[in-house]
Amino acid sequence: MITALEFLTRIEFSSAREWSPEGFSRSVLWFPLIGLLAGAVLAGVNYLLVQLATPVFLRSILLLLGEFLILGVLMYDGFMDTCDGVFSARDRARMLEIMKDSHVGANGVLGAVLLLLTKFALYASLPAEILTLALVMAFLFTRSMMVFFIICYPYARNSGIGKMFKDYARSWYWLPGLVLTCLMVFYFGMVYLLAVGVGFVLLNGVAQFLKNQLGGLTGDTYGFLTEVGEAVFMLAVFGVGKVL
Repeated sequence: MITALEFLTRIEFSSAREWSPEGFSRSVLWFPLIGLLAGAVLAGVNYLLVQLATPVFLRSILLLLGEFLILGVLMYDGFMDTCDGVFSARDRARMLEIMKDSHVGANGVLGAVLLLLTKFALYASLPAEILTLALVMAFLFTRSMMVFFIICYPYARNSGIGKMFKDYARSWYWLPGLVLTCLMVFYFGMVYLLAVGVGFVLLNGVAQFLKNQLGGLTGDTYGFLTEVGEAVFMLAVFGVGKVL
């Protein structure tokens, strides 16, 4: 759990900078719980800002800032690398090569700007009380889906951090996240249950697209799917809320 916490957030309990493949893969089991805790912290920030009567646009910016301070930019890095590679219109080998490049290209920059604007707009558009619950569910859902993608989709490279997740993670690791997500959505209500269903279908469609382009998923695409998943889930909550 400590390994998962240190990898997925900026919180540090040890000075370790390298992990064994077995220990790294065992941390996958705890990803949903770390997502739930991170979402709860941001939900608490949102609740506090609402109580302080913070203007909605300022509150949205502060929530994005809080996300960066708590979680860092690891998922954004994977998102931008994936944008650079997949949307480069090159062959599969070149796409994977571009994604390993430490430099950020135009596709990555444009994708990150659009992602941040989308998140900002959703944070500003959702009613405060709904956003508080949606933040909890979005982070739980996306980290649970990350485990699902690690277990159920092939890996596109022969090495890498994501390969360590894939090689040693047990096939049942996605079940606790599923159970925890189901318990939370049934507690929170129908809107979040439907949002999870919509998010699951759409994210699997995106994952299948990435698999077809790259021959599988990579550590970068896990970050891409996580960031896209947060936006998709929030958008689903917004849309379902309007319909209901």
